[in-house]
Amino acid sequence: MTMQNDKIRIQRANETLNRFIPQEVLDFLKKENISQIQVGDQVSQEMTILFSDIRFFTSITEKTSSVEVFAFLNQYFSKMNEIIQNNSGFIDKYIGDAILAVFPNSPEDALKSAIQMQNYIKNAVFQIEGKEKKISIGIGIHNGNVLLGVVGGNQLIQTTVISDVVNTASRLEGLTKVYGTPIIISEDVIKNTNGTPEYQLRFLDCASIRGKEKLTYICEVYDFEDDEQIKLKNFTKDSFDLGLMTYQNGNYQKAWEVFLDILTINPKDKAAAYYLNKTASFLVEGIEKHYPKIRENFVKWNESWSTKIELIDSQHKILFNIINDLERAIYFDRGREILKRIFYNLKIYTYTHFTLEEALMYRSHFPDLKNHKVEHKKFIAEIEKGELSLLEEDMEVASEILRFLCNWLTVHIQKSDRDGYAPYLIATNQVSS
Repeated sequence: MTMQNDKIRIQRANETLNRFIPQEVLDFLKKENISQIQVGDQVSQEMTILFSDIRFFTSITEKTSSVEVFAFLNQYFSKMNEIIQNNSGFIDKYIGDAILAVFPNSPEDALKSAIQMQNYIKNAVFQIEGKEKKISIGIGIHNGNVLLGVVGGNQLIQTTVISDVVNTASRLEGLTKVYGTPIIISEDVIKNTNGTPEYQLRFLDCASIRGKEKLTYICEVYDFEDDEQIKLKNFTKDSFDLGLMTYQNGNYQKAWEVFLDILTINPKDKAAAYYLNKTASFLVEGIEKHYPKIRENFVKWNESWSTKIELIDSQHKILFNIINDLERAIYFDRGREILKRIFYNLKIYTYTHFTLEEALMYRSHFPDLKNHKVEHKKFIAEIEKGELSLLEEDMEVASEILRFLCNWLTVHIQKSDRDGYAPYLIATNQVSS
């Protein structure tokens, strides 16, 4: 009986230890049990790495008790682990709220896992701060040669994966925040995946990833999105490719027009919104920033002015930046040519912003669109008046117009935008809040 009890205790101990070191790792290292592993044991093999991270984890949990935080994480990790294991992968480690998973067989296993993980997150509700809350995650996937082995010293050892592939997967996950796309995969994943036509993929960029000399071709995966988004992204895919091509060729005006068209069709396309803002910013980058930057901003963004529409808020902030450039140039008496350029850039970006706003309002049948257009025309007219005053060398009028633009914009953002069309667009599901 004692020998039988000892066997049961040993079996339970091994089962517990295997929860800390996956059985898959022991198999790769050709070890029968955990007691046989030693520092320096390693194997090299082509694998796929999936790296995921919870969005705004710190802000989600900063007012939450430690008990609730761990309950939330364990609920989340448990489901993610189940999905990863069901697709022939295993979790190498948890890094705070992040997951580093390894797929030894096929990159398609990682791709399927990512889609299933996002499908789960899309519908899952978690208990945080005593309330039901939803979360979002970003996922990066890369494929290549990986070292899997044992590292450590006398007091502590652990198994781990070491490779540039791991770093790249982590950085691809970071890029999901930049492009607004929850899953980003590298070209290497696509090359080594069979049957990629069955997945919803869209080329996203030739990205410069820190630590890599060559550009990395990256793609967005959107199989998990709702049917309407999949339909709209497929419908605008050729236009998106055209926009990227013209953008990469330096034809920012044409690229801006293409991405603006895409957003009028699909206002929820965050990648198109990223490129619209970027191309518009490049169009106004001709500003000659030879004047000092030590002066305080003339107008500062206030978070209470937020429309809760990320794209609109980001454009409002860019408009403020240009107005601040204009004020500095006037204050430091930089000359008419620089001022003319800034006024011109302000007009271009204002046109970008107003055109998009009006397209969104038209699409949602916003009842006050006509009055909104009238107000927009007033603002453009004042900018053009400022350009004219410079031709007449009337700097005093330029300063007066600057103050008008600043006051008009701050009031308009709060009343006509934040309290006017923005709630209507969100309520009619034309944009994401």
